[in-house]
Amino acid sequence: MKKACPETIFTLSAGRTGTAWLSEFLAVNLNCEALHESLGVEDFGNRMPDIKIMRSFNENGNNAIVKDFWKRKFSMLTSNIHIETNHTLGKCGLIENISRSQLAEKSRIIILKRDIVRQCASYVVRHDFVHITTAWQWYLHPSYQKKLINPKLFSQFEGIGLALWYCYEMAARQAYYKLYFSSKVKFIDAQLEHITTPSGAQEFWQAIGQPGQCSLPPRKNENRVQTPQGLIEHLTKIISKIHFNPNIIAQQAFDDGFSFEHKQTT
Repeated sequence: MKKACPETIFTLSAGRTGTAWLSEFLAVNLNCEALHESLGVEDFGNRMPDIKIMRSFNENGNNAIVKDFWKRKFSMLTSNIHIETNHTLGKCGLIENISRSQLAEKSRIIILKRDIVRQCASYVVRHDFVHITTAWQWYLHPSYQKKLINPKLFSQFEGIGLALWYCYEMAARQAYYKLYFSSKVKFIDAQLEHITTPSGAQEFWQAIGQPGQCSLPPRKNENRVQTPQGLIEHLTKIISKIHFNPNIIAQQAFDDGFSFEHKQTT
């Protein structure tokens, strides 16, 4: 007898955007396990993408290395419902591979966003883009072949340039995936600042198809170091001068024949 496909909930998010809180919210209100990130030694390369998988996808597209990872990961989903808010997954072929799998019909992808000033400030305070291996494992790096935003536009901002580029690159990717895969998987938009309020949480709860009332868990995984107000003001000034429309960028990428699927040709 053929095994029924589980219901799945994943996220498409940049990280430092409330994914830990979201996993807690879903676990509490759905009364089931909700995974944030699989960090066991044996998880990397199987349940959790490692640097090789992250780099392979963003350099060469959805190649055999990446597809084999997703085949292993999907085969490990044994419960009736699988919830995972791991932000790395959306940066190494989650949408491409789940959309053509048997999981697609019962899958929901939460596009989780955060105020871009606070999001970028979080990376800067944590020094997330100081070491290239951190960007390779957890985020993205502007040296990758597969990208939607030209990183040269942000080189003028020196120390915060990489973090800014990453924020806009992920926003463009979110728009790209929603634009071209909405017919295959269900996307649900969520803004962190809204869904962490009582009314916003209730709207989100209904958006994911759940009846009744939901409860709000406390915040999780916040920065231990307080964000300097000067940094917030500096980022606010810079971002206010950047004219950015992710939907236009996504449409232009499609018109130009761009795809994350295949290796870039010159």
